[in-house]
Formats: sequence, structure tokens, C-alpha cells
Amino acid sequence: MDVWVRRLEGRGVYGPELDWMGADGDRVRSELGEGALSWAVETGQKIATAVTDLVPAQGEGAHFHALRRATTSSSLRALLLIAGIEPTDGPIGSETVEVARDFARRGVSLEDLLRGIRLGFSGLAAELLDAADSLVENDRSMEMKRISLLLFRQIDSFMSAASNEYQQETDVHAATISAARLDAVQRILAGEEPADRHATERLLDYPLDAPKHLALVAWHPAPDDNAEPSLRSVVEQTYRSVGAYGPTLALPVGSQAMWSWRAVEQSAIPPSTRLDVRLAGRRVAVGQVGEGLAGFRRSHRQARAVEELVIRRPASANSVTAHEDVELAALLTKDPTAAREFVARHLGPLADDDNLRMRELRDTLRSYLAHERSTAKVAADQHISRNTVTYRVHQALRLCQHPPDTSPLRLHAALSIVDWLG
Repeated sequence: MDVWVRRLEGRGVYGPELDWMGADGDRVRSELGEGALSWAVETGQKIATAVTDLVPAQGEGAHFHALRRATTSSSLRALLLIAGIEPTDGPIGSETVEVARDFARRGVSLEDLLRGIRLGFSGLAAELLDAADSLVENDRSMEMKRISLLLFRQIDSFMSAASNEYQQETDVHAATISAARLDAVQRILAGEEPADRHATERLLDYPLDAPKHLALVAWHPAPDDNAEPSLRSVVEQTYRSVGAYGPTLALPVGSQAMWSWRAVEQSAIPPSTRLDVRLAGRRVAVGQVGEGLAGFRRSHRQARAVEELVIRRPASANSVTAHEDVELAALLTKDPTAAREFVARHLGPLADDDNLRMRELRDTLRSYLAHERSTAKVAADQHISRNTVTYRVHQALRLCQHPPDTSPLRLHAALSIVDWLG
């Protein structure tokens, strides 16, 4: 086989390039000669310049040197392949790996990376075919076809490997930023004042100095990675449902939950019982609107308290549960053991959750106390007769042995929390 690449000559002078060309440069120099090495350095420079002219983000400023190293590496490896010598490592050299990772860190798009690769290989193919046309002595057309096939196979594996490196670095970078954002928020929630509020706001992309904040927590009760809607869309849908519009901070917490805040103008939100939100099994806990950074923290604590309540007894909750609706239950069930003991003392057999009749009596008694002992309002609320209301109330009071003519405060509290205890 005529190893015509040994007859290549470069017009440029290389020097410092020898410090970074690595094993492929050494092999080209020893196996193919000084001329081939000089040609590869010159071609790498030419390709890097052409790519930067067409895709400036690839080689602008200080980044040109890294791009040139990658294009020179590709030129060296192409010469080795044409000569029948396997390059030292996988489908792309370490220089190209670093360029792909750098693109991800700089936020240059994958589309621009792949466009640059296509342009680079097009330029490399043109240089190699021109050289072959001048230097190949026999079966020139066959050799040029062989070069074309080699480069065609190379670009496919090259682009795949570069894309993988880019995506892996993107994931790492995103995870690093996400972790930094979560750490900053957790410090704020712990009561720390941001050392540099403007820097923290830039990191979070959220106005911490907004007058009012509304927090919510969204999560998957039954995780399904392929399910829709996403938690981010659930968060947005919930904010719209309560009429909250403004800048939003959304932080994934693990893979199945999200904490979020929105800077809002209103002072209150409607009760969740009036919300018409269909979330395909997702759950959302909503805090109350809070003022300033203290309100940012307080609204989140309220949403987390609702989350704990709903997780303990999901059957008792709507898709969206607002702190305003369950504030008393969230407060009284903070210590579940003490709450169960309290319910047992004040409701007795009326607390039996497995007995449908007990649930019915509790519902009527709860409504009776909420409507300030108005049998007419309870009857209208539950669509039953006033006599039925009176009968159920008397039966419920007898079962829980509530003394007559005493304050119903403890009884009301027990009825408020019984359905939330698992």
C-alpha cells in the first residue's frame, strides 16, 4: 500500500504545538514524518479559522486555542487512519472531548457544536482530497473513494461521541447549578440573610425583595417517570388557578418533588375547595401569601406543613390543598401521637374511621358546630331533614359523651383533625 501521507509537506512552522499534540502527534511524527506533522498543524489552524468565521461562538477570543487543538487533533488522527494506523484512544481525542465539555459549560448550543464538526470535517476532507490528488501516483480514484468512506464513517462516530460528552457535561453543569440554587434557598429558609443579595437573586433568577411571596410544594404520590403533566407544568397551572402571576422560582427537590415561590401582588388566594385543577394524580400544597423575606420563609413552612398532612392521609385531600383550608388541622396534628390521644379522649367511639355510620355522624356534628347549631343550615348543607340532623347530633354527642352545656371547643378541634390522622 502506498502510504502517500508520508510525502505531505506543510508550509507552516510548528513549535509550541509539540507541547500539546500528545500521543497522536508523536506517532504521526515517528510513523509519517515531519512533513505530515507540519501539514496537520497547518490544516488544523486553517480549519479552526474557517469554523470560527462561520460559527463565531466556537472559537471566539481565548477559546480559539482550544478549538485549534481539537481541529489539529482531528487532522492528526485522520492521517493515522489513512495510513492504516489506529489512533491512540476512542473515536475522538481528548482535545475534542474538552471542547465539547467547554461548549456545555459556556452554554453554546449542541446544534452549534455539531454544525462546527460538520464544517470541520468538510474542510478536512477537502484538504485531504486535494493532497491525495497531488500525491497519489496509482489508482488515484480508488484512494480518494477510500478516503471519503473513512471520513464518512469517522464523522458519524465522532459526532455521536462529541454529543455524548456535551450532554454529560450539560447534566453535570445543570446539577451543579441546581445544587447551588437549592443550597442558597435552604440557607434563606434556615434564617440566614444572603451575604450578597444581588448575587443570590441572579443565581435564583428571582426577586427576593418582592413585597409578597406565595409558596407551594408539588409532588408525585405514585412516581411515574413517563407520566404527564410534569411537576413544572403542575406548578404553573396551580399558580394560574389561584390568580397568581409574577416571577417564579421552581426548585426540583429529588426527582419526585418541587418547591416553588411566586412573587405576587395579591394579599390572599382563594380556598382550594373552590379551585378547579386537574393534575392527573399530582398533589400540590399551597402556603399563604407572606410579606418580604420572612413571608418567603413562612409561606414555604405552611406549604410543607400541608404536604405532611396530605401525605399522612391522602384520601382526605384534594389535588390542591391550601394552608388556609387546613390550618387548624396542620397545627393540631404536628404531633400525630398526641393528636390521636386527644381525638380518642374527646370523640370516643365516634372516632372509628372504619365505620361508615361514625363518619356520617361526625360529618353532621362537624357541620352543626360550624353552623353555630343551626339545624336548618345543616339540613340544607347535607340535603337531609332537620329531624335527621337533630337525631344524628344527639346520637353523636351521646357516643362521644360530651357534657351538655359545655364549650364545644375541644370537640370542634377533635372533629377538625380526626379525618387527617392515619
